[in-house]
Amino acid sequence: MLDFRNHRRFDGGFRLGLILSFLLAGTPLSAGEQAPPTDPDPAAMADAALLLSSGDKVTMVVFGQTDLTGEYVVDAAGDLNLPLVGRVRVAGLSPEQAETLVRTRLNDGYLRSATVSLRLAEMKPVYVLGEVRSPGSYTYRYGLTVLGAVALAGGGRVGDRSITEIKGEVLAARERLRGLELARLAQRARQLRLEAQRDGRTSFVSDELIGPEAAALMRGEQEIFGLQREAERSEIGLLRQQVERLETERAALTQQRALIEEQVKLTEAQVRNYTRLSDNGHGLQSVLVDRQRENARVRAELARIDAELARNATSTGELTLRQRDTENGFRRRVVSDLQATRQQLLETEASLPIARDLLESRSRRLAASDGGSEANSWSVEVTRTQRDRAVTFQASLTSLLLPGDVVQVSPARPGSAEPAPRKEGTATPGAASPGPVSQGPVKLRSYAETP
Repeated sequence: MLDFRNHRRFDGGFRLGLILSFLLAGTPLSAGEQAPPTDPDPAAMADAALLLSSGDKVTMVVFGQTDLTGEYVVDAAGDLNLPLVGRVRVAGLSPEQAETLVRTRLNDGYLRSATVSLRLAEMKPVYVLGEVRSPGSYTYRYGLTVLGAVALAGGGRVGDRSITEIKGEVLAARERLRGLELARLAQRARQLRLEAQRDGRTSFVSDELIGPEAAALMRGEQEIFGLQREAERSEIGLLRQQVERLETERAALTQQRALIEEQVKLTEAQVRNYTRLSDNGHGLQSVLVDRQRENARVRAELARIDAELARNATSTGELTLRQRDTENGFRRRVVSDLQATRQQLLETEASLPIARDLLESRSRRLAASDGGSEANSWSVEVTRTQRDRAVTFQASLTSLLLPGDVVQVSPARPGSAEPAPRKEGTATPGAASPGPVSQGPVKLRSYAETP
């Protein structure tokens, strides 16, 4: 039977396997030892990426055997579980070597002259975590480096924000702080104006509020002070004028009453005298009646004056009470506004330290995201599964990755070349380092956002 398969064969497959076994299965290091400071051979790393391992998906075609043709996943033990032949160990083999092994197993009592094509359909992804914009899993490509993986994840970030977003937050925090400072100046100027109104002063100044903005606020408050003071004086002045008019009327009515009271006394004396004359027969009765009528008229006028005086007293009392209510109303409004202003001033002064701390924190985060100095350094760690165990090592941006690698990007400790503390549950540093070891923290800038 003719074999029309077109695939590459590696004569030195076993030799390559030995080299890769040396690279991928190093002896664990003790706590005092360090991983090799040199990067592995890039060609060897590229070849290692082609070897099958747990989690890889392969496509196998057995010509004429539809039941055997399909996609298979290398399980955790490194085997392919195939129909007929069962489990076939393919971990650490190239696709060509695995193809030859499967063909041999099928020809060993199952099929006659089996034609097998096996290729790698999908490799395990790489995982990028930590201070990148879009943490997650990404498809592995041959020759993928740490820098490429970070670029796939959207570039570096600080916390959960991109650099552009952090810049916006810094501007917002700065604007917030500026607004609070201006609010404090305005509230303090208003407090000084209200205290002057409460104390009945004719003007107010401040030596603590300096600068063009404070001067503008003080001019505005002085203008309000003048307008409100003038309105108060005008309204209270009108009421005082009415009270003075009523007091003048009262004085006139009092004077009239005194005169009419004298008339009442005179008319009463005339009535008494003429009554004696009439009783003695020397006076006319009609004249006596006239005298009595005049006395009654004068008494009525006196009663009218008394009524006018009573009404005048009532009106004067009402206007005096209204004047006092107006004065007290102005004072109550001033005191209420003063209390509210003091409360607002206390809240503003309490918010100022928080706003300053927030601006400082966001400014530090922005500085840490922009690279170029030791404080802006980042640490990159790669966790790789090796012989059913995970090992973690420091990496550089140019370090090559293998399928299934986990890249952790984190800020370095300030003033130190060591990486940030590891979270609980991660692999312990100091194990065998199959990858490169960096000579310090990595400078990492965002590739998704332009600073």
